[in-house]
Amino acid sequence: MAEKKIDKARRNFLFGAVRRFKNEDPDQLVASTAECVESIKEANGLYVDGEFEAARDKYKECLKSDQNDADVRYRLGVCQYKIGKYRQAKVEFERALRIDRSYQDAFLYLGLTLVRLGKPEKAPGLWTQYFNIKAVVVQRELNLQLGLLETGVTDPPEVIAEAVEAAIKDAGDAVG
Repeated sequence: MAEKKIDKARRNFLFGAVRRFKNEDPDQLVASTAECVESIKEANGLYVDGEFEAARDKYKECLKSDQNDADVRYRLGVCQYKIGKYRQAKVEFERALRIDRSYQDAFLYLGLTLVRLGKPEKAPGLWTQYFNIKAVVVQRELNLQLGLLETGVTDPPEVIAEAVEAAIKDAGDAVG
C-alpha cells in the first residue's frame, strides 16, 4: 500500500516548469513519502499486530515528511481510538477526510469516535456517508443503530460503540 503513495507523477508533471526554471533533474526527484516508506511498512506491521501505541509513534514520524497522507492520518486516528485517545482520534479522522473526502473508513471511525465522546446524535450524519460493500456486517449494524437513533430508542453510547466495534471485528480485513 505504501508503494502506491510514492508515485506522484502527475504532481511532478504539473511542477515541471518550476523544476526546469530551478535547473532540477526530473529523474532525480523523490516524492516526500519515499523518505518514510520503511517507517510506514513498520507502522503497518505494528498496526496489524495490534501494537497501536508503537504504530502511532511510527505514523507520527511519517507525518513529519508528508502531512497530507490520508491513509497515515486515518491509521493514526485508529491507533488513537484503540488506545482511548478519542479527541486526538477525532482530529486525525477529520484531517484524513479534509485530505480525501472519499475515505470511507474515516467516516465510520469518526462517527464511532463521536459516540465514544458521548455525542451519538452526531454519528448518523457521518455513518450515512459510509458505504463498504465488503463489510456487510458493519453496514447492517450501522443501519440498525441509525434506525434506533432516528426513533429515539437508543442504548447508552458505550453499548452503541461496542456493537459497532464488534461488527468491525467480524468484518475483519474489509474495514481498514
